[in-house]
Amino acid sequence: MPRPEVWVEVGIFVAVLAVYAPVLWFGFVNFDDPEYVAENGWVRRGLTWGGVEWAFTSFHAANWHPLTWLSHMLDCQVFGLWAGGHHVSSVLLHAAAALLLFVALRRMTGAVWRSGMVAALFALHPLRVESVAWISERKDVLSAFLWMVGLLAYARYAERPSRGRYLAVAAAFAAGLLAKPMAVTFPFALLLLDAWPLGRLSLDRRVPRPWLPVVIEKVPLLALAGALSVVVFRAQRAGGAVVSFAEHPLAARLANALLSYTAYLGMTIWPRDLIVFYPYRETFPLWQMVGAVLVLGTITVGAVWLRRRAPWVLVGWLWYVGTLVPVVGIIRAGDQAMADRFTYVPHVGLFLAVVWGLASVTARWSWRRSVLPAAAATALVGCIVGTRLQLRYWADSVALFGHALAVSPRNAAAQTNYGYALLERGQAAEALGHFEQAVAIRPSYAKARLNLGVGLASVGRSDEAIVQYREALRLDPTYVAVHYDLGLEFAEHDRLDEAIAAYREAIRLDPGDAKAENGLGLVLARAGRFEEAVGHYQAALAVEPGLSVVHNNLAIALERLERNDEALAQYREAVRLAPDEARAHANLAAVLGGSRRFAEAASEYQEALRLRPDLQEIHLSLGDVLLELAREADADAQYRLALAGRPGWAAAETRLAWALATGPDAPADGAEAVRLAEHARDETRGEDPDVLRSLAAAYAAAGRFPEAAAVGRQAAERARGAGRQALAAELEDHVAAYTAGQPIRRAN
Repeated sequence: MPRPEVWVEVGIFVAVLAVYAPVLWFGFVNFDDPEYVAENGWVRRGLTWGGVEWAFTSFHAANWHPLTWLSHMLDCQVFGLWAGGHHVSSVLLHAAAALLLFVALRRMTGAVWRSGMVAALFALHPLRVESVAWISERKDVLSAFLWMVGLLAYARYAERPSRGRYLAVAAAFAAGLLAKPMAVTFPFALLLLDAWPLGRLSLDRRVPRPWLPVVIEKVPLLALAGALSVVVFRAQRAGGAVVSFAEHPLAARLANALLSYTAYLGMTIWPRDLIVFYPYRETFPLWQMVGAVLVLGTITVGAVWLRRRAPWVLVGWLWYVGTLVPVVGIIRAGDQAMADRFTYVPHVGLFLAVVWGLASVTARWSWRRSVLPAAAATALVGCIVGTRLQLRYWADSVALFGHALAVSPRNAAAQTNYGYALLERGQAAEALGHFEQAVAIRPSYAKARLNLGVGLASVGRSDEAIVQYREALRLDPTYVAVHYDLGLEFAEHDRLDEAIAAYREAIRLDPGDAKAENGLGLVLARAGRFEEAVGHYQAALAVEPGLSVVHNNLAIALERLERNDEALAQYREAVRLAPDEARAHANLAAVLGGSRRFAEAASEYQEALRLRPDLQEIHLSLGDVLLELAREADADAQYRLALAGRPGWAAAETRLAWALATGPDAPADGAEAVRLAEHARDETRGEDPDVLRSLAAAYAAAGRFPEAAAVGRQAAERARGAGRQALAAELEDHVAAYTAGQPIRRAN
């Protein structure tokens, strides 16, 4: 029969998978997920050398956690942008962290069931949902997994210290720091474990133990923590995430920290009304402050008093308090007052104190063997139910922020993200209402201003949108997304110089922004600066080579520069990347036709029409290519299909009239060709030389040569006026033929 620890391990693993199974069908949410994965060009590429370099050198998202970026890249390599796969990775890391916690505690204490209970509570508590179900919080589960690896390595080291075993601890700690800087408290946690259960330090003065060697061996780990802290602080300050003491004084931060410590305790016992974003507290009521001091002070005094008889209480309590220090708000990075995810590692300390405490208190109870399992089962069932209920809100952005607003209506972050989710669903009017509420709640919130601008732009209120974008930039001049959206808005209204400036600033702030590089390329191309446009398209593709639309844009610019072979290669790549995109096939067909590779062009046009038979202009282009291949009847059919889809279309009438009038089997009277061409002329007010060319040919086919010659001269004049000298010369030849009483025949 398997040993008890095997049952515990299997139980924890199966329970985590079962509880979190719904995430397989969850998507990305609009809070951080676009920046971390869904719209991050470096991450979307998967694992590349360029991506590895970016991960270790970039302060993207106002942070520095290269292993987390590599983890996201690996998921994109394996799953692409299927969010379910990314969720599965997070669930597996969380399950692995819980198992490692169990193994480490069992190795340190020898207590299977108590270690298992701590690990199970850690794995299944509802406060874990945010870390596990939010793709952007991969840093939590990855860092915790590495933290638990470090715990197990330290348990081995404590049994028999050696350089190799110490290096394993240091390596796990370093990796954890590279996943999330909150791991800086790991050496502090090891010192607590040295006191209990490892017994390398003594909490009882009557049993002295040398403390200096145990502390000194942590110095290299503390040096790692210090170095990483400096790097991360620079990253957060560079990204504008660090809030100054002038804006939020130290007294307010300490007050927020006290209330957060007690709030987390309450949420541990009764985890209700958990939301994705808790706004920073506007006031600190005296009764709450007094209550927090009494609660925290009483627990601390009690833990110190019990340190000899129940060292796990002090160790667990100090673990909870100490590991929360980096995120409790004394050094503020971000706008939140607190967050469920911040309890991820600190909870281990609370569960240690509670589980070992209950086991100690009930040690002499005769009915202990029946009461404790029942209590444990009740607690775990409650956690499972609470977790499944909380998990529902992470299905999508509407559910997530709708719940946040139900709990916290005066929540600017929830208002703006809920509004954006509605905007993505096409509910612009309702979205605008939420953006406006967000701005009213917190006028200095740059993201709310940005989203209000996006909402206004979506309903055509461009001037108002630009006002909001400018206000967002006044509040945060480094906000890349605002510069990008401002560039979009300027480009939409042909304010090209301003659009170029906005895109350039976005790229300066975030050199890896493929969207901004592509946007700048488009604007430069519209300004006729194709050589510069090519450079920016290539820069976008260096970050994200899988963007079919950018390959297409690059091909167009190369065509305009008459670099046709390069353009053809880019069009082929666009089709390879997006084989179901009809316009990609049509663009490839156009350049093939321009290279007189008509058979290949016809094949690409036919594929485009298979994908999108409603694209009438492709019928015209296919008809043109079929004419070049002397497939008269097929060309005629394509022109007629275009007219059937769009009756009275002058371009289609012009093409069909030309085909009918100039074909080798042209009708003797040319009546249909004349009718079509005359209607096209009327539609274009006689200004289009191509229409007049077809009309002249139709008149000649009908034997009306004087009219043909007159219209031909008019067409040549229009062509010269438009700078189309080749067409003008062709038309003069036609006029000569009409004057001689000869119609135009393509076969000739």
